[in-house]
Amino acid sequence: MPGYTLKDGLTLKNKLGAASHEALEKLEGDYVTNRVWTFESNQGPKGQFDVAHLKSIHHHLFQDVYEWAGRTRDERVQLSDGAIASEPFLRKIDGELFLPGPLIAGALARITRQLRAENYLRGLSREEFSKRAGTVLVELNGVHPFREGNGRTQRVFISELAREAGHPLDFSCTTRERMIQASIAGNENHNPSMMQRLFSEISNPVRVAALSKAIDSLHLHQFAWNNHYIATTEPNHEVHVQLAGVAGTQFMARTKRAILIGQTRDLPDTRPRQGQEFALAPSCWQ
Repeated sequence: MPGYTLKDGLTLKNKLGAASHEALEKLEGDYVTNRVWTFESNQGPKGQFDVAHLKSIHHHLFQDVYEWAGRTRDERVQLSDGAIASEPFLRKIDGELFLPGPLIAGALARITRQLRAENYLRGLSREEFSKRAGTVLVELNGVHPFREGNGRTQRVFISELAREAGHPLDFSCTTRERMIQASIAGNENHNPSMMQRLFSEISNPVRVAALSKAIDSLHLHQFAWNNHYIATTEPNHEVHVQLAGVAGTQFMARTKRAILIGQTRDLPDTRPRQGQEFALAPSCWQ
């Protein structure tokens, strides 16, 4: 028996007294958000970007919530109720297995050993860093080493790595839906390009500012922005879009699958009307 959950088989045993998945999700979010802030203010635990460092980040983030914080799902952890928590074979929602437990340690060691060999991605250009770091996040996500909290732990790990390499990442303007799609593309389709493009954007302050401005506007209008794929236009990548609106130096447009934020200067000389479709050829962001 995995031993991680309450009798309902869904709610993880926790230190907060939450008896339902919904209650736990809310409480956990509050505690973990506070712990994430310590990293954003450069006060979180430091490390050598090895396996121990990754586990220490998970422990720091989830220490208020789970007894097994910092322990990978292949480890056997005795909980205070006497149960043994271990779940080396964990399935995705679609039924496919994550990486089997016996392979977790070796996979993490390989990823972190390669980082060390590459001097932790220092000395790279921003675009070179974005490509390599995006691949690392996809690889970590594929291992899925912890029973819960993998995404948040990996983002902190990569953010700390980016700060040390001189290319800070701002995940605050990354929507939940975009991260899901990038993770699926990387792990199930073995294509890290969507994650690499995401990293290229959130390491560019100009594009981050454009995304943040758009998200603030959507939030003000009570639009569920986190449930949509929102990105800035990709330079030199022509796309057909439908104009949603223009605000100063930037505009918002839609495709069938995404909301795109672009630079007003890229609009055709005869500006399209709201709701009108047109071909967009984006220029480079500064």
